[in-house]
Amino acid sequence: MLILYITYISFGQAVSGSGVRPQKMYRAFLDEGHEVLLLAGSQNKAERVDRREQVEKVSSWLDNHTPDICYIESPVYPILWPEDHRLIRKVSEKGVPIGYFYRDFYWKFPEFYPRRTDLSGRLKDAYLDIMQRRTDKLLELADIVYFPSTAASEYFRYRDMRALPPAGEAGKLTGPGEENTCIYVGGIEGDYGGRQLLEAFRLLNEGDETFRLILACREKEVGLIPEALRSAPWLEIHHTSGAGLDPLYARASLAMIPVQRNAYTDVSVNIKFFEYLSYGMPVASTDVTAIAALVRENGVGQVSGDSPAEIADNVRDMLSDPQRLENWRRQAAAALEQGNLWIHRARRVAEDLLEKKR
Repeated sequence: MLILYITYISFGQAVSGSGVRPQKMYRAFLDEGHEVLLLAGSQNKAERVDRREQVEKVSSWLDNHTPDICYIESPVYPILWPEDHRLIRKVSEKGVPIGYFYRDFYWKFPEFYPRRTDLSGRLKDAYLDIMQRRTDKLLELADIVYFPSTAASEYFRYRDMRALPPAGEAGKLTGPGEENTCIYVGGIEGDYGGRQLLEAFRLLNEGDETFRLILACREKEVGLIPEALRSAPWLEIHHTSGAGLDPLYARASLAMIPVQRNAYTDVSVNIKFFEYLSYGMPVASTDVTAIAALVRENGVGQVSGDSPAEIADNVRDMLSDPQRLENWRRQAAAALEQGNLWIHRARRVAEDLLEKKR
């Protein structure tokens, strides 16, 4: 099958979910044996000329060719450039089924992501509002609009909306890890919950028992960690991603998702959840709706409230029973193989859109 795959990132080193997911889907389409015409490149002004050239090449190709399906991975912001809008309309006019993955919709939650108040910021927000309305109108052409979770789709009114959460990879399973050692890969500030996680481990280490935390974050975020904790004997800080995480996961016996709960995080699915499963990690998550449901449905860990004390109690309880930890590890591997690999996501998209074609 021939797939036109439109993304809004520059392929290469990926350090966040917005960059990882499109590349994993691309590789999965190829692994499924499909031929893929890839349109990549960001919407940054510095890359506008290159993006326009790539769009024009694909548009010219469409004059004499017709892909079986078109799959689009959304940008963080609305689709900004008019040439992209014209291209997607051209694909629709040729009768090609279109699937669109809607990753970011923070603008639906202004109470958590307030608008800017300075003049320049207000002008930028007004521009994004206009482009968001145009993008939403454009998406009426999509045969299927995918979201990270079923709950996320409740904020929209497209004719066919389906959940397409992230996925994991096979072949990365590690051993049981070191005793009382946890790992967290992610941000420190805000909804990520890194500050609450650090406070939870400070509480855990007030007693006689030692609970170690391996923290992998961006180097620029180290300053967000209270100075008194940076040198704590139980904290180990790393700045790495991709294969650099392999030896860190091998040492951990429990993986952390400390996301702070609000209306937006309730409907989001952290890509790290499935990465944790890829390494056979039991997951200690806060009770954010979409992720907590995945933890419970797949039987891969426990959830708790998002306060430091509740996170600490959950970690202590989970690490107290080696047999339960081993059961969660086995279930993590099974959950991936039973339908949560990237190849499963790619297969689902292809089957969904081919059905639309008939």
